Amino acid sequence: MYEGLLRGDSANFVLLDAVQRMWMQLKRYDQVIELLRSRLERTPADPNLHAMLGSVYYRAGREKDAAAEWERAIATDPANPGTYRLVAAVLTENRLLDRAAEIYRRGRRGTGDADLFTLELAQLLTSTMNYSGATTEYLRWLAKNPAQLSFVQSRLAQITGRDDARAAATDVIHAALGDREDLSLLQLLAWLAMEGKKFEEAFDVYRRIDALAGAHGSELYQFAARAAGEKAYGVAARAYQEAIGAPLSASRMPYARYGYAEAVKELQADADTFASPVRGTPATEAVPLYGGAVRLFQKIIEDYPHTEFSARSWYQIGLIQSEKFGDREGAVISLRHVMEEAGAVASLRNDAALMMGKVHVARGDTTKAEGYFRAVAAAPDALPDERDEAVFRLGEIDYFAGRFDSAMKKLGGLAVNLKADYANDALRLAAFLQENAGTVPEALRLFAGAEFLARQGKNTEAVPVLLSVIQAYPRAPLVDDALMAVGALEASAGLFREAAASYERLLTEFKESSIELDRAEFNLAEVYHYGLHDPARAQATYERLLADHPKSILAGRARQRIRQLRGESL
Repeated sequence: MYEGLLRGDSANFVLLDAVQRMWMQLKRYDQVIELLRSRLERTPADPNLHAMLGSVYYRAGREKDAAAEWERAIATDPANPGTYRLVAAVLTENRLLDRAAEIYRRGRRGTGDADLFTLELAQLLTSTMNYSGATTEYLRWLAKNPAQLSFVQSRLAQITGRDDARAAATDVIHAALGDREDLSLLQLLAWLAMEGKKFEEAFDVYRRIDALAGAHGSELYQFAARAAGEKAYGVAARAYQEAIGAPLSASRMPYARYGYAEAVKELQADADTFASPVRGTPATEAVPLYGGAVRLFQKIIEDYPHTEFSARSWYQIGLIQSEKFGDREGAVISLRHVMEEAGAVASLRNDAALMMGKVHVARGDTTKAEGYFRAVAAAPDALPDERDEAVFRLGEIDYFAGRFDSAMKKLGGLAVNLKADYANDALRLAAFLQENAGTVPEALRLFAGAEFLARQGKNTEAVPVLLSVIQAYPRAPLVDDALMAVGALEASAGLFREAAASYERLLTEFKESSIELDRAEFNLAEVYHYGLHDPARAQATYERLLADHPKSILAGRARQRIRQLRGESL
C-alpha cells in the first residue's frame, strides 16, 4: 500500500520514510539502498538521506560503506552543528555510542565552538559508563549556566547510586576546583557527599561554603538539619554547634538550638541502646546519660518562653522523664506545660495528650488515661494518625481490662498508617485477640493483666502471672507469647540466665508452631551478647537465626551484630 502511494507521489518524504521503514523491518536492505540512492541522485547534498543510507548499510553488515555515507553527510555542511547532531543521532540509534561521542567532539572542532553538544555528550558518556567524562561535560554546562545547579544535580542523580560513579564525579570536581573556591562546585561536591552518606566529608565542604558565601552559619544549619534527618546525629550536633557559634541569625537561632538539643538526645539514646539493648536503663544511670539533653531543652525554655520551641522542649523533657527516668510525676508536670503553652501548635498538644495518657496507663490510672485518649480521638484538629493512635490506646485499655469484644471493635476500625510508631503494636494486638479471645478467654485475661503490670514497671509481679498461664494452659495459642514476654521481662530485670532459659524453652517446645521463633533467636543472641557476655554463643545464635530464618526482618540486624563481634567495621 505504501509503495503504491509513493509511486503516485514520489516527492513525498513521509511516504518515502514509511516504505523505507517497512522494508527495513522485512530486512529488504537492497531495496532500501536502491530507494535512497535514487533520492540522492535528485538531492545529493541532503545530509539526512546520507545518514539514513549509512544506517541501512550498517544494518546490512556493510560497515565501510556505512562509515563512508556518514562522512558524506558531514561533508554536506561541516560548519553546521545540526549536521553533526543528525549523524550522532543515527549512530546512537545503532548503539554506536563511542562513535557518536566522537562525532560530537568533531562537531566542536568543525564549528569552532568548544561548548556545543554538552548535554548530548554527557548523556552518551553516562550510557557508556564513562562517569568522569560525563561529569566533565556537566561541569562545562554549569560553567556556562551557573543558575542551573539543580538541573545538573538532577542529571548526575542518574549515576550517584553507584559508588564508582559517585567517586569518579567527586574526583572530577576536586580537580576542577584545584586550589580555588567556587561556590557552585562546592555545592555540587557537598551534594555528592550527602548522596553517598559521607557526612563528615559533606560537613567539611559546608564549612567552606558557609565561609565563601558569608552565610554566618545558615549553610551549616541547613546541613545539620539534613544530617539529623539521615540520623547522622554526631556530625549534625557538631554542625549545629558551629552554626550557633557563627553566630547564626536571631531568626534561625532557636531552630538551631532545638535541633542541637534533639541531636544530643538521640546521641545519648544511641549510647543507651549500645550499652545494653536487652535491659532497661535504671533511672540512676539514665539521669547522667540524658541530663545533657534535658539541660539544653531547659535553657531553650528559659530563653524562648511561651513559644513553639519552649513547648517542644517541654514535650521532649516529658518524654525523657517518662521513658528514661521513670519519673512519671515529673512527666505529667512537663506535659501539662506543653498543653498550656501559648506557642504549642495543635499537633503538639495532641501528641502531649497522647503521651499524658500513656503516662497515666503506666501509673495504673486507666480512667484518666481514657480521658486524654478520648479527647484526642474527638479533637477536630487531630491528625488522622493521632486519632488512630488514640483509638488504639483506648482499645489497649479495653484489652487490659478484659473487655476483648470492645477492644477488637476499636482495633477493627483503625486505618493504620504502617509508618506510624504504634502501627505494628496495633496490628499485633488485633491478630493476637482474634487468635485467643474465642478459644482461651481466661488465659487471655491473665495474660492481659500481666501485660498491664509490666506496663506499670511491676515486672516481678508480671512474671509469676505469665508463668501460671504457661502452666495452667499449656495448649493455649498464647503460651509462646507468654514465654517470650517472660524472657523479655527477665532480661530487662537483669536476670539473664533465666531469660536465656525462657527463650531456649520457646525455641525447643514451640519450634513447630510459634511464629516468634526468629525474634526469640535474636533476643536469645542479644542476651548472650550483651547480658551474659558470651560472644561465641552469641555469634552462633545470630548465625543460627540467619540459617533458620534467612528472610526475617531481623536478618540485617543479626548480620550487623556478627560483624560487630568479629571486630569488623559496621
